[in-house]
Amino acid sequence: MQRQSNLDRRKGRPSFGRRQLGRSISPQQVISGFDMADRQMRAQMRAVNAFKSRLGIKNITDANLARLKNRRGISAGRMRSLNEILRIKPEYVSSLRESARARRLIKLGLVRDPKFVQIENLAAFTHNVFQIMRSCEASGRQYSMAILDIDKFKRINDSFGHGVGDVVISEMASMLSAFAKKHGGAAARVGGEEFRVFVAMSPKELRTRIVELQKTFSDALEKPERRGAQPINSWQNWTAPTFSAGISAKKGNKKTLLNNVLNRLSTESDSALYKAKETRNTVAVFVKP
Repeated sequence: MQRQSNLDRRKGRPSFGRRQLGRSISPQQVISGFDMADRQMRAQMRAVNAFKSRLGIKNITDANLARLKNRRGISAGRMRSLNEILRIKPEYVSSLRESARARRLIKLGLVRDPKFVQIENLAAFTHNVFQIMRSCEASGRQYSMAILDIDKFKRINDSFGHGVGDVVISEMASMLSAFAKKHGGAAARVGGEEFRVFVAMSPKELRTRIVELQKTFSDALEKPERRGAQPINSWQNWTAPTFSAGISAKKGNKKTLLNNVLNRLSTESDSALYKAKETRNTVAVFVKP
């Protein structure tokens, strides 16, 4: 199914649907979409308020409008105003929702990483993780989170330059974003060379998938010049980068507080990552002591 563009061409309205969170939205696109949604909402509000004034009513609930329409002796002018407000009400309600959605996007910072726009930032990740957790809790499915960290990233920056480091980060971001999209999960760059992935699967399955991603990642950067990378001096002593990961999991339970669960998963995944970093290029699963 083809996704909506930022502007719904049929109605000229900005789209902030849930599916759009999977796209690479820049801060400029979010602000532009919000501005359009807000202007259309305000225009609709002015029209609705004008008709409310003519009709002498304070709200336009379906019940209130139905009572007014069934009232005997209503003048032709008031009936025209009533019919007009009934006509534009769906558009007005829709514009209110679009504007509210846009405001929430900006409030939560639901835009992509400003430098690596192919992956979400932590705020967007948290928002989407809560959606996945609610779905899993309703069905009793298990979900897992992984924290991933590129090994010896400082050495890459120091020896080959930050431009090469950016290519490495970009490759990781693209790979994890595609993985999350494929499995209906979420992925984010937390900062520096650290990333997070959240999916509805068992820790054993996620570990298997991440081991596959480790090979994909290293193979893709065996020759980084093919990705447009330019070292500050030469490629001498270059070795394909690797990453380590720590995994934690939980089975859905409606009685738990989502924020508490996410904090616990973060702590446990970080503990597993710390163990994985002891040998590097390893994936460790948290085990309760």
